Amino acid sequence: MTNEELEITKVLATEAYKDIASPIAKQIGSTLQEVAKLILSPVYYPTKLLNTRIENWFDRITKEIPKENLVEAAPNISIPTMQALALNQDDTLIGEMFFNILKSSVDKEKQQFNSPAFPKILEQLTRDECVFLVLLNKQSYKIHQEQDFDETKNMFYNNREILNELPVQKLDYPENIWLYSDHLNHLNLAGCWQYRNQEPIFDAEKISETNGAFSATRQKQIGTRIFSEFRLTEFGKIFCNVCITERCEEFINKYRK
Repeated sequence: MTNEELEITKVLATEAYKDIASPIAKQIGSTLQEVAKLILSPVYYPTKLLNTRIENWFDRITKEIPKENLVEAAPNISIPTMQALALNQDDTLIGEMFFNILKSSVDKEKQQFNSPAFPKILEQLTRDECVFLVLLNKQSYKIHQEQDFDETKNMFYNNREILNELPVQKLDYPENIWLYSDHLNHLNLAGCWQYRNQEPIFDAEKISETNGAFSATRQKQIGTRIFSEFRLTEFGKIFCNVCITERCEEFINKYRK
C-alpha cells in the first residue's frame, strides 16, 4: 500500500457521510480505500480502528472480489463482524470464517445470502464446531448404532456405535461430538437424523407362546440397529455458503490429519 493510499484510508471514515448519498458509493472500483468506504460508510469509525489488520482485510477483499461485484455493506452485518474479527486471530479457522462474512457483505453475488444473524451465530461456536461445519459442507456422514432390548422392561439400553464415518481425528475433543451436534442443531445449522428405518435384531432361537388352545412360535427381539447421518440443515447450507471457503478446509488439514 502506498503512503497516499494509507492516508486516504485513514481519513475515509470521517468522509464517509459526504459520499454515501452519491450513486458512485453503490458501485465503485476495487482500490483499497474504496473497499474501506463500502464497509465503513454507514457509520463513523474512529481513525485509530484502521490499524494494520483492518488494512489487510480490505486488501484481501480488493484482491478476492472483482471490481464490478463490489457493493455497499449493511452496517448490521459489517460492524459486528469487524468487532468479532478484532477479537479473533486472523490466521485461524474462526477468524477466516468471520472474514468471509465481512467479504460477503460487499460482494453482490454473496450479499443476498448474508444475514445479520451470521456473526452472532459464529461467535457462539467453538473451533471444533466450526470444523464440524467445514466437514459437513463437503458431505454428510453416516453413523450406525445398535441398542440392546429388554423385553421384560420394554426398554432399549446399552447404545453403541458400529459405524461412524465422521473423521473425528480432525477434532480437538472428539468425545464431544454429540455435544457439538446438539448445539449445532439448537442453532438450526446441522444435526443427526435417521435416514432409514430401524432394523430389529432377533435372537437366533425362537420362543413358544401358548394362549389357551392356541400356540405359536416367534423370534425374540434382543435389540435394534439405527441408521443415522450427520448433515447440514437448509439454513446451515446457506450459512456455510457465506462463511466457508476452500481456505477454511486448509486450516483443518493444517493441524489435523
